[in-house]
Amino acid sequence: MRVTKIGIALMAVCGLFRLSAANAQETDSGILHLDLETAVQVALNENPLVKVADMEIEKKNYAKKSAYGALLPQVDLMGQFQRMLKRQTMYLDTDMGSLFGGGSGGAGNLTPEEQEIAAVLGKLMAPDPDAADEGIQVGRKNMWTGGVNVSLPLVVPSLWKNVQMSKVDLEMAVEQSRASKIDLTYQVKKAFYSTLLAKDSYDLFRETYTNDSLNLANIKNKFDQGIVAEYDVITADVRLKSIIPNILQAESMLKISELQLKMLMGIDAEVPVEIVGSLSEYEDSMFEAIVPDDNNLPGNSDLRQLDLQAMQAKNAHEMNKLQRLPTLTSSFNYSYMSQNNNFKFGDYRWDPYSVVGVTLAIPIFSGGQRHHNIKQSQIQLYQLREQRRNLKRSLDLSVKNSVELINKSIEQVVAAESSVEQANKGYEITRKRYDTGMGTIVDLNAAALAVTNAELQYRNAIYDYLASRADLEKTLGYDL
Repeated sequence: MRVTKIGIALMAVCGLFRLSAANAQETDSGILHLDLETAVQVALNENPLVKVADMEIEKKNYAKKSAYGALLPQVDLMGQFQRMLKRQTMYLDTDMGSLFGGGSGGAGNLTPEEQEIAAVLGKLMAPDPDAADEGIQVGRKNMWTGGVNVSLPLVVPSLWKNVQMSKVDLEMAVEQSRASKIDLTYQVKKAFYSTLLAKDSYDLFRETYTNDSLNLANIKNKFDQGIVAEYDVITADVRLKSIIPNILQAESMLKISELQLKMLMGIDAEVPVEIVGSLSEYEDSMFEAIVPDDNNLPGNSDLRQLDLQAMQAKNAHEMNKLQRLPTLTSSFNYSYMSQNNNFKFGDYRWDPYSVVGVTLAIPIFSGGQRHHNIKQSQIQLYQLREQRRNLKRSLDLSVKNSVELINKSIEQVVAAESSVEQANKGYEITRKRYDTGMGTIVDLNAAALAVTNAELQYRNAIYDYLASRADLEKTLGYDL
């Protein structure tokens, strides 16, 4: 009865494997086949963070053009309407005779008719300064104004420096976009290598399960013939069932790794993918030297961004100094004005008005703001200098650590590869001894477990090498 249950379980598991393989073949036309380069290229084209970084470059480019536009003439069309709620009152502390050039005794210069008119107007417009309590209301209820205003900066040093700052801002946006692509490439590589490790582990456990299934069937036949004891069947069955949790765990890790990879690539989780290749294919590239030639790490994006930040701080420091210099601007205004008491536009009279001028502004005192701003910008320059020095030391240590891990991983791969060969050889010898009755099932299981462990160590060693190499390439600022 025990043997029958084992046979049914084996048939069920094998049937599930055949069903999954058939489904994979049926949907193969809709599967996205991914190698490392394809995964990186898809991520660089579809990842939202990279798109945002590219948009930032375009935005900074417009800001640069805007800075140049501040140096050009500014032309504005203006229109204004004012409704007089209460008219302005005007008072005249003089007589009309003086207004006509006669002064206090100058009325003789006027004709009798002019003197009479001046006397009448003088009474109406406060001939006596002490009696000028009632003034004259001037202006009309409606005032319309329309015209053009032109301004041009002639000497404004801060605008010139702003153009230089916009150029550095654009360079910073380009470098930040490059940094996002390098970081995304690094994350895709690590996710792809993790997926390969999970895939190789899953394939290894499935292959082990298949081999042990055949081994169990062979032992059952021997048990039926009375060659081996029932203990051998039970031991082989326990070993076979103990592999199933490893298969399920490896399958779960594979799905999680694929989801992580899809997220980094910017594609939907429902899109079926197939990872192309295996970790063993990267063994040939393990001995390629990638040790940096320049200790200054010119390709590192963090150092580049810090240098650009220092340039921005330097420009800001110079900008604060330029705030103390005089500025010279020119302006021109040409407009038409109409005053009236009604809304009969056809009867309006429009009077022209124009003015041109130059404005010179010399900063004298601002409460110490400019001085304190200069001191702040100086401190920021010192801070960036110390930050760069500390970052450089940290990056040098990271490079040395990555190189050390790479060398160690290469040695582990070589040793693990030799262990795999010896473990396979030992398993073949043990299996032959068991088939001839000179070995036990315990020895056979131990030899099979040694092969599995050696294979896992070999793949983990390759993964450690690839992960360390990806860390080094990110530090060096390598692009794919």
